[in-house]
Amino acid sequence: MKSVTDIIPEELMEPTAIGGVMAYIKAAPLEADEKVRLLITWSRQVGAKISASQRAAVAASGIDRG
Repeated sequence: MKSVTDIIPEELMEPTAIGGVMAYIKAAPLEADEKVRLLITWSRQVGAKISASQRAAVAASGIDRG
């Protein structure tokens, strides 16, 4: 997998951008596990907290989930 900074736009690399990051990840043509990994990696890099429901929401948009 590419680095999170190679995938997520620089303007979304801040803790307050969670909504934009989730929308960006949901729109990406990736499998569910990759989307969750991307969200978790983003949150660690910017110091944001994410919830189980946020992880589930991006996972549900995976290309392998229908």
